[in-house]
Amino acid sequence: MTLGHFEAGGGWEAQIRQYVRKKYRQDLEGLAGVDPQALAGLFRGELVPGRPYATIQWVLRLAPFRPLELFLLFDQDPEFGTDLRVFYARKSLAVPTEDAYVFAWDYVALLARYGRGQFPLTNTGPGPEWLPFADFAPDGAGPMQDVSLGAREEILERVTPEVVEVAVRRMDCGIFAQTGGSWEVTWPLLGDLSFRFRYGPAGSEMAFDSHGARKYAPEFLMSLTWLYINGLLRECRQVDDTLPKLSAYF
Repeated sequence: MTLGHFEAGGGWEAQIRQYVRKKYRQDLEGLAGVDPQALAGLFRGELVPGRPYATIQWVLRLAPFRPLELFLLFDQDPEFGTDLRVFYARKSLAVPTEDAYVFAWDYVALLARYGRGQFPLTNTGPGPEWLPFADFAPDGAGPMQDVSLGAREEILERVTPEVVEVAVRRMDCGIFAQTGGSWEVTWPLLGDLSFRFRYGPAGSEMAFDSHGARKYAPEFLMSLTWLYINGLLRECRQVDDTLPKLSAYF
């Protein structure tokens, strides 16, 4: 199913199609010369055996965290040219429409960068050090971090480490740890990008591995940050229904 099957998802689906057919069309054509197995490793995904029809070159399955599951289909039709289609497993309907859309948007934009050769196909894995966002982000990027938290701060102040630990298990992605009065979660976002979110009496800290922090643009990092924190807080509310709800859209 597509974004159009999500609540009020028709407009979001149209935007994804615009990105694919217009903004990124030439870039995506470059994927014809890219090793799909290398892409699968860089996206922390897997190639699905079999193709729904002959012009599909490959199908990439991505499962960022439970229950979200996406399928990216790269199509090369002699008559209609290159296309990329984004589909979702039905269980993904539990994820709010906007989050499902932003994941698709980020993945399409990232594929376009590989298609035009902006990024190398070598998967070096995450770097050995953690770099707080404030240490490497350019001047003026601070507001992006504030937006990534925003109203989420109210929930973070109330959630307990015990609830976070269960929520991380429910996501089926990430590693929870607790030290002193603080807790943290580390998520593998991509094959060569990891994110650590730490929260305690001194507030919050977002940090990225030293390889991913240098490879990816700050706005892309913040977009993924927003998605994973949203997913964590949704699961926290499933564990403790007294926590505030972000909104119907997040």
